Amino acid sequence: MTGKARRAKKRKSEVEVRQMTLEDLPEVWRLSEKIFTPSQLQFTYRTWNINELLSLFQEDPELCLVAEDVNSRKIVGFAIGTILRRPFSPWTYGYFVWAGVKKMRRRQGVGKRLYRELEKRFKEKGARIAIVDVEGTNQAGMRFMEKLGFKQNQTYIWFSKLLD
Repeated sequence: MTGKARRAKKRKSEVEVRQMTLEDLPEVWRLSEKIFTPSQLQFTYRTWNINELLSLFQEDPELCLVAEDVNSRKIVGFAIGTILRRPFSPWTYGYFVWAGVKKMRRRQGVGKRLYRELEKRFKEKGARIAIVDVEGTNQAGMRFMEKLGFKQNQTYIWFSKLLD
């Protein structure tokens, strides 16, 4: 690899993970619309909407993160979580709700960095367990969760029916 190619590769992977701001929401929404498509992730597409994004941002803004390219200042990924508390239970869960990384930036550690920061924030908020759900047809998503250390605990079967 030439020095120029090495510098280009290094520059490409320079991202900053930070808390999402109000100004980031349109760019996060545009990125999510490219990732959560009905042809790729049918169930996810039906549950992801602008109200979900706004609600999570409003409820737990410190658990809404973006990965921003240091050079272009463009958002290349996001991760969103929330805290779930069960009444009368000592257990607090960090729920890893949504994540997405631009196609050209996948497999470069962006998603892992986003999750690691989110997990740190879960712990700071008292979470003892992190949970996530992944659409059964999303093989890449399942492999990614396993790489992060998640274990498959239980299988839920979702049924759907078109109402004509």
